[in-house]
Amino acid sequence: MATKHYLCTNYKNDSMNKFLKPPFYFSLSLILIFISACNNNSNPELKKYTLNGRTQGTYYHIVYFAPEDKWCSKNNWQTSSEIKKGIDRILTTIDNSISLWNPNSNLNKINNNQRNTLDNILLENFIAAEKISKLTDGAFDISLGAVIEAHGFAAKERKKLSKQELDSMMLYVGYEKIRIEDGKLIKQYPQTRIDFNAIAQGYTTDKISQYLIRNNIKQHIVDVGGEVFASGRKPDGQQWRVAIEKPSKDMYAEREYNSFVKLENKSIVTSGNYRKYIEEDGIRLSHTINPKTGRSVSHNLLSVSVIADDATTADGLATAFMVMGKEKAEEFLKTHPEYDAIFIYSTPEGEIETSHTKNLDKILETAE
Repeated sequence: MATKHYLCTNYKNDSMNKFLKPPFYFSLSLILIFISACNNNSNPELKKYTLNGRTQGTYYHIVYFAPEDKWCSKNNWQTSSEIKKGIDRILTTIDNSISLWNPNSNLNKINNNQRNTLDNILLENFIAAEKISKLTDGAFDISLGAVIEAHGFAAKERKKLSKQELDSMMLYVGYEKIRIEDGKLIKQYPQTRIDFNAIAQGYTTDKISQYLIRNNIKQHIVDVGGEVFASGRKPDGQQWRVAIEKPSKDMYAEREYNSFVKLENKSIVTSGNYRKYIEEDGIRLSHTINPKTGRSVSHNLLSVSVIADDATTADGLATAFMVMGKEKAEEFLKTHPEYDAIFIYSTPEGEIETSHTKNLDKILETAE
């Protein structure tokens, strides 16, 4: 799962998360900021368009550059209003497929054992999730739905689980217990509940970006609840610049920023534990659940920002890295140089430190 983002256009963040809106949820860890220098548009034929809205229990913010509507109408291009309608259709279609908050979604019907036929969106999410699960040796797992719900990080009320209850629920967890067969999704156990929330917003970001590109809008940046994809460069030739928030123990503290990343045809997704948690007996419990134990992770990694070619993969890996912890995630990256990451972690002395993969040296700037 990834984080919220504030945009330099003063778009206000909120505390919603993916499709989940439990009343005690707090806004997730890191915040990325789009810094778009819009006043120096060196291409007079292009106009800046901004779209804001709500989806999947969170916000979306899109900035793109395209010719003015009058030119688009004359040249058989989509106008800004038509682009907005197209994006709304994408959001509705995804919600009808994999939302846990839409009681009539295909995923909820599968979870409730009412049907098992697949639509294209559910199929694409399953294929992407399975790939990430195999890649990370199960650190990412969509079969945790029932456990996540029981912990209170989903649409149902939280309850305190006994060891026996948790052990019983974990019998039905394991991505290998779900498969596709003859166009149907087969669960080995009917008790298994699927949760795509750890990649759903990344997937949505990718789908919106692909839609814009199909409509000849190649200079854009899309943010769905913190999952970001930056396409091309701005008209002034500058790369898109994204800022990563400095962790704070106080969720209401003024936002400060740790670093800035320049992006071009890349995605960045940040997952963290210091803003999103629940409290039990005075102890903060992370929203990140370890698929091996069914319990909240506990380690010194405060947040991780993953850079990849697509937001779906970046989203899933960010969650997996929070499960693995810093050391295991760094070992993973040594054998997968196609991905990059920025780690913010606490030392035994209580200091906050940052490390990153070497490939980011040229595009990463430390905040002053």
